[in-house]
Amino acid sequence: MLRRALLAFVGVLLLGAAARAEIYIYHANDTGGIIPWSCENEAIAQQVAAAYCARWDKYHRITSVHRQYGDFIAFSCLWSPYVNPYGLPAVRTRSTCYYPRPLPLIITK
Repeated sequence: MLRRALLAFVGVLLLGAAARAEIYIYHANDTGGIIPWSCENEAIAQQVAAAYCARWDKYHRITSVHRQYGDFIAFSCLWSPYVNPYGLPAVRTRSTCYYPRPLPLIITK
């Protein structure tokens, strides 16, 4: 009975750990980094980059977004938000994911 309860408890823990969705930064250091692109990652890229650059008391700037699976969202960590705004322009990111509604299936005989 104890073995069965312990096995059930471990199973619940494993399922809970697998269900956690989390964004990760692929490569980064104190000068910037890259985030794998997906629509969901792009929607929260500003917050993720800001939290990462805050480790070094720096500001973030998204520098490139390639909207294709397998590509990346690049960001830089800057000492001041006013540094080189024209040489290193910020790129706008989407704040939501848009999925078009599927058309209704009409079957004619």
